[in-house]
Amino acid sequence: MASNREKPSILVVASPTPLSGGGGLRAHRSLKEYTKHFNTYLFVPWGLWGNKKALQESVKYLMELRRLGMEFAGFSQLPKAIHKSREALGTRILEALAPLMAPSIARLEVGAADYRAVVVLHEVWDAVYSGIVLAKHFNAPSAVLLQLPPFYRSRKRLLNILKAVLLWRELIGDAPSEKEILKIEAVIRSSAEEHLSRLRYERVLRRYKLVIGVSKAIAVEMGGEWLDKVTCLDPGVSLSEEDLEIMESVGRRIREKENYIVFGGRPSVDKGLVEALVSLKTIARLYPNTKLVFTGRIAPTAKMRIAKTCKKLSVEHKVVFTGFVPREKRFEIVAKARLMLYPSHVDAFPYAVLEALHLGTPVVGYRIPALEIYYSKCPGVELVEEGDVEALTVKAVEILEKGVEAVEPPKIKSWREIMNKEIEMIRKIALK
Repeated sequence: MASNREKPSILVVASPTPLSGGGGLRAHRSLKEYTKHFNTYLFVPWGLWGNKKALQESVKYLMELRRLGMEFAGFSQLPKAIHKSREALGTRILEALAPLMAPSIARLEVGAADYRAVVVLHEVWDAVYSGIVLAKHFNAPSAVLLQLPPFYRSRKRLLNILKAVLLWRELIGDAPSEKEILKIEAVIRSSAEEHLSRLRYERVLRRYKLVIGVSKAIAVEMGGEWLDKVTCLDPGVSLSEEDLEIMESVGRRIREKENYIVFGGRPSVDKGLVEALVSLKTIARLYPNTKLVFTGRIAPTAKMRIAKTCKKLSVEHKVVFTGFVPREKRFEIVAKARLMLYPSHVDAFPYAVLEALHLGTPVVGYRIPALEIYYSKCPGVELVEEGDVEALTVKAVEILEKGVEAVEPPKIKSWREIMNKEIEMIRKIALK
């Protein structure tokens, strides 16, 4: 392995913590590999930096990377008034829209070095914008790895996502006037974000030397010129050797299913939370002892709203929140589940579905590009039209009644093969 002096230096913009979801987990794994091949410097964008609790809880992951040789280079931050607006207004609308309307309000602090490239490991605006500003400042070539579509070309897809948001607002509101206000706010925010995202992202992404997608689904969702401009890893996500070993161990120990369904994603509207709860209402009538299990961290305010919605749907005693659990425990929960509900609206190549299939648990989800491209032909996967909760429920009930003949994961590249390709692409732009 080359000495530090022989390694090119790269500045990486990322929030590399599994606590933020699959994107943070993948960024963490990428950085672990980067330290073997590059002098790696980390720049933390404002999304993580502005969330002090998340940052504090992520320290152990950042320290692990530092022990491997990564150095901290800087951060970006929004004005405190923007973050405080969440409490004052009771909504994140200003946090979401202000940086898109006026990106220059973000303050960037960074240490100087001979960076041969700037690499961004997320598709969110705080990272994409920070990355291009840093690339210009240091006159370095830039690459961005999109882990989700930054915008959608399809109006149908956008409307399906908005419908889910409006259904959620309908359920969490009490008085008719409150429900209408919540819906109006959602429509305004959705329309503004859609317009601003397309305007900002397309302009900024064209300035990157290399745009990488972790799956073909990203280019398909972006459409137009991006079908040719995005270099797709196809897919750029896989299970680590450690995960595969843990799953094999779990599979040997767990032979029987228990009487519950597991929710595949984080409990959020874009991951199909509201549809899963509505589906559960029908399932619970047919199978009164069946419960729906959510794993992972959840903010107290969000949990309170979900609990309120569960009560309105009369499923409050049918939902279980485990909170954060270690990966082995998470795998055990998935392996014991009779079914995984995964009505996600937003994805590229979901870890959760891959994990479930490796653990012998069937999956019912929406036919969005991310699932259609990679999972539609897998035994044990049933896909229905996006937003069709009735069809989702029917498929779930069929599996609960009859089971499935087989469950098999797709055949994809190993994590090592994926990282070798990623490292090769970054090395090319860093050494030019």
